[in-house]
Order: sequence, then structure tokens, then C-alpha cells
Amino acid sequence: MLPVNPEAIGLFGLFATVICFGLEQVGVGVKGADHAKLTRSLGYIAVFFGGFTQLFTGVCMYLFSVGGDHSIYLGTVFSFFGLFWILVGFFFLKGGDKKVMAHFFLTALILVIGFTIRAFQDGLIWPLGVDLVVIDLLLITLIPAWYTEKPALTKLAGVCNLAIGIISLFLLFPALFA
Repeated sequence: MLPVNPEAIGLFGLFATVICFGLEQVGVGVKGADHAKLTRSLGYIAVFFGGFTQLFTGVCMYLFSVGGDHSIYLGTVFSFFGLFWILVGFFFLKGGDKKVMAHFFLTALILVIGFTIRAFQDGLIWPLGVDLVVIDLLLITLIPAWYTEKPALTKLAGVCNLAIGIISLFLLFPALFA
């Protein structure tokens, strides 16, 4: 019996998380909202959908090699983003220093650039490589956004998150878009 490929749950978690964050960042449905409740809700979404689903997927990739020749690479990508979203979720739940998070985004950017280069080297250009390029752009945007708290940068980050979600649909449902 072959193990089931867990990528769908990880990609669904990614899709749900970046769409929720993107919509909030561009300001959809937040007018008049209780900011504390909104922040808490985003924290839970980040931890459970973004974090646990992607971490689960990454661990399955390592343990069962369901990603074929790319199992270790994909397991590393999913695991990193799972841990990334758990950290972001805890920040939204418990608070912290936004500048320290901006430093974390810089270190994440360095790692994600490596993931992006590897995707292109392995010929995984569409949709994975393109999605990683947009994630690179998101992280480049988040660093000054969290340092300066300028609304325009937050909206640009929201657009990046929405683009990541849309591109992720091509990873999640390849048969629908073939």
C-alpha cells in the first residue's frame, strides 16, 4: 500500500492562510472590526491552517518520500513554512516586537531565495518557482512594512498574499487548470 501524498493538505493550509491575511491587509471586511479579535483570529488561522498543515505535510514528505526525487526539498519547504506560520501566529496571539519580526523576515527571505533558486534549477518553474518568487517579494515588502508600519506597504503585502493564494491553486488543483 502506497502512502497518500499530503501536499493537498499543506497547500490548502497555505491557500486559506494567505487569502485570509491578504484580504485583511488590503482592508476587505475590516472596517469597524474589533482589532483585537481580528488579530487573534488571524493568529489562530496562521497557527492551525498555515502552521500545522504545512508542518504535517513536510514531516510526511520526509518520512514517506511521497514527493519522489523532490521529497527532501519539498519537505524542507513545507516544514519551514509550517514553522514560519506558527511563529507568525504566536506573534498575532501573544504580541511582540515588530522590528524583531522584520529581522526574522529578513532571515526567512535569505532561506526562501535559496528555495526559489532550487525550484528553478530543478525545472519546477510553474507554479512552484513563480509562487516562491512572489513569496520573496512578500518578504521584501514585509521587512520595511513592519519597521515603518506604512499602510501602503501593508496593502502591497496583502496583494502579494492574494497572488500567492491564487498561484497556489495551480499547485493544489493541477488537473483543473491543465
